[in-house]
Amino acid sequence: MEFRLLGAVQIWSGRDQVIVQRRQERLILAVLLLDPGKTASPEWLMELLWPDAMPTNPRRALQVYISRLRTMLDVELTGGRDGYAIQAPPGSTDIDHFRTLVAQARRQDDLEQRSKLLMDALGLWRGPALADVATDGVRERLCAGLEEERWAAEELRLSTQLSLGHHQDLLPQLAELTAAQPTRETFAAASMLALYRSGRQTDALSVYTALVRRLDEELGLEPGAEVRDLQVAILRQDPSLDLTVPSAAPRELPADVGLLIGRDDVLEELSAALLGPARTGVPAVVCLYGAAGTGKSAAAVRLGHRLSESFPDGQLFARLQDVNGQSLPARTVLGQLLRSLGVDGSELPESLDERAALLRIRLADKMTLLVFDDALDAGQLKPLLPAGGAVIVTSRRPIVGLEDAIHCELPPLSDETSAELLSAVSGLSAAGVAEVVPHCAGLPLALRIVGARLALIREDVAEVVQTLADESQRLDYLVAGDRAVRASLDLTLSTATADARRLFAHLALVGADEFAPWVAAPLLDTDEPAAAAVLENLAALGLVQLRRLSPPRYGLHGLVRARAVELLTPVSERAEVEQRYLETVLRLVTIADEHIDHGVTPVVPLLAEGGLDLPEAAGEAARGAGWLDLELPVARAAVELAADGWPRVAGLLAYRLAGYLATRDGRQARETILLLGREAAVRAGVVELEAELDRAVFAAAAQSGHSTPEQLALLSRRTLESTERSGVPALIIAALGQASYLAGVAGAYDDAIRLAERMLAIIDANPEAESSRARAYDQLGGGLHYLGRIPEAIAAKRQACELSTPGTRLHAIRLVLLGEALIADADLGAAHTDELSTALAEAREIVERIGDPLGMAHIDNLDACALLLRAESAAAEKLLRRAAEVFAERPDDSGEVVNVIGWARLYAATDRREEARRVLAEAFRRVGLDDYLAVDLRRQWQLLGFGSEPIG
Repeated sequence: MEFRLLGAVQIWSGRDQVIVQRRQERLILAVLLLDPGKTASPEWLMELLWPDAMPTNPRRALQVYISRLRTMLDVELTGGRDGYAIQAPPGSTDIDHFRTLVAQARRQDDLEQRSKLLMDALGLWRGPALADVATDGVRERLCAGLEEERWAAEELRLSTQLSLGHHQDLLPQLAELTAAQPTRETFAAASMLALYRSGRQTDALSVYTALVRRLDEELGLEPGAEVRDLQVAILRQDPSLDLTVPSAAPRELPADVGLLIGRDDVLEELSAALLGPARTGVPAVVCLYGAAGTGKSAAAVRLGHRLSESFPDGQLFARLQDVNGQSLPARTVLGQLLRSLGVDGSELPESLDERAALLRIRLADKMTLLVFDDALDAGQLKPLLPAGGAVIVTSRRPIVGLEDAIHCELPPLSDETSAELLSAVSGLSAAGVAEVVPHCAGLPLALRIVGARLALIREDVAEVVQTLADESQRLDYLVAGDRAVRASLDLTLSTATADARRLFAHLALVGADEFAPWVAAPLLDTDEPAAAAVLENLAALGLVQLRRLSPPRYGLHGLVRARAVELLTPVSERAEVEQRYLETVLRLVTIADEHIDHGVTPVVPLLAEGGLDLPEAAGEAARGAGWLDLELPVARAAVELAADGWPRVAGLLAYRLAGYLATRDGRQARETILLLGREAAVRAGVVELEAELDRAVFAAAAQSGHSTPEQLALLSRRTLESTERSGVPALIIAALGQASYLAGVAGAYDDAIRLAERMLAIIDANPEAESSRARAYDQLGGGLHYLGRIPEAIAAKRQACELSTPGTRLHAIRLVLLGEALIADADLGAAHTDELSTALAEAREIVERIGDPLGMAHIDNLDACALLLRAESAAAEKLLRRAAEVFAERPDDSGEVVNVIGWARLYAATDRREEARRVLAEAFRRVGLDDYLAVDLRRQWQLLGFGSEPIG
């Protein structure tokens, strides 16, 4: 078991991380591991756990934490009331590894090897020690000495690399270190020397001036003798400060980055590949590819440094693109490599083939490592490859044609690893920068820029989050010196085809986090195969991410999307593309809607017109709800996009999604989409569509359970007004049905029945509205049920079931409503057991087919009551529990009431009458005696023999 304390506290068992959820338990573990084998008193541990205020019984809480830790660890955790200790074997913590590597480095005379050991040691630090478990004050008490060891190792690394002549490469790291530790004289001295050796004497003296000021202001001290002497030597331009590093073999690798987090596994795998058995005449080649900003170059340089000792004949480095993203000719790069190998410029051959041959001759039988950064294709690379040694290549995409190479993609970092990197660069805690992480899309480039700004400029984290959340400011902010995310993206985009660049900009219209390949077709006005090929070009460049393979789903991370938005053409120029895209989405959503048995059909035909005919996508859309499960984010974003410029399309899309969202019980999305579509329909002036959406909005609000009676009444009046303006009898009948439902909810049961009878009268006078008769019987049955006229209610609900379309969700709902009336009869439904079982079996088949968990819970309620009629109490209890779990996640007032009734019947049937009385009484207190939901509760109270009124 391995313990990591240099950063967030982690436990690893082999390749698996052991998760310890509680911060307190991780802190106890860390404290004991900081000094393994030594007993820590309970008082000391409690003081560290609760530095501000202790809980009521801290010793008991500590004992519980210790007990939990013992169950997780495979090392001995000893002790009791006098204290606790961990008997961890040597080498089991990253602190042990760090100290071992530093000790080896101090004994190492070879400067290159010493530098490598120190880099490995410092690479173990993933942030401040104990970063996620202790406050800054507690961490200072526990880790001050350990942090000092870290800075001492950093000092030794800097002096070693300065001795090796890496002064210019060290400058960016020294800027970060002096910003993080502004009063540490050794860092300032190293920065002064590196700047001086880089020809920047004035800048070196400015570092000294800044150090003097900070020491005086913060500590009231003057610099020590060593740094004062260095300032004088710089003023005199003392020759002793100059350094020339002799080397028989080229050492061209850029300076390693101080922090490279989250790439250890990749580097381990590639190291093994490059150091594997040699093949005659063939170099070992690895290609690191990935999107802009994923840190390919940093990983390649780190890999090169890790392997440098294994390639004693030299390490060569070349960038294969210029600053404008243009490919450098292989002939030019060969000239650079040959000069590095000692070939005089006058001796360079003219032709590409002769230069390639000379490179192979020079490197024959030598162990040399070549690192090529930003390669474009195999044609550029192949002339540069020697006949042996090893080659590391970075590229924006896999390089087709390098058959013998190992290709490895560098994906964006996870949120956890991103927080580690950002914390390490900024000097802030991982928790303190957590809100920034999602806006950096896991790109080390973006994380380093933000971290540098937080460290150097001391910007407020909340202000940084606000800036990055604004898509229009995001890329402007992500600039630091010569590092910029926008420039990195544009460099990649310049290598794409013209169609790919056009598609990239238009993908900003999609708006969803994930999308299928078909969206590219209407954006490019082409067929699906051609569009998919263009999308693949963007994916190969890392500008579009392949999120899932089956079915294929693509996406843009936030920073890439921000650039696509910037490149999107003005509204006037993109209108044709936007309209074609939106109408295509509507065409496909309509196909899906027509293949869902939700029973919600437009009273007035609402047709989708326009858009591309996409056979493959249409075939997928015919899967109905299954297709929309994947495509809802795209459809929702299309409603939002269409709301302003294409209001009729927005309204049609919203209505076509209503049935699916009701089936899936997507309450919040349903209300949001329908309200947006309804407002668009009003602007479009399509009164029938407005009326349809008005009644859909009412239905969603009524089902949500969040709307007040006053809000529902307002929505009902609005629906009646828009349906009357439409003049369509069927729409008016639907609106009256909602008004009847609302009257029943308000307890005006006679009004509910009168409205239902008015619906029937309109149907009798308008034969074209005959299909609405079932709706009228729904409301009539509901009113009769509430009035306690159960036999009449059963008859009306039977009529509704007989008139509805079998196999639809609406038919299943009517079967459930009939079942609720059957179990409310005077004999608890005993006379209707066969009818009840048949109705529920039919409803269950429908609901299972369309996938409606909430509907299934309603059926489970009633099936439990049916089972109790057959004295199958155990099976009934199982169904009631299953239904209750669904209602806990998806609140539904009427379903919860029937669930209570089921429990009361179960308790009564199993001789637990007091339990039955109790659950009914509790339900009355929750819903109120005068609420419409209390009608069935009151009836059950009486049927179970608890008296005429539910009191107590």
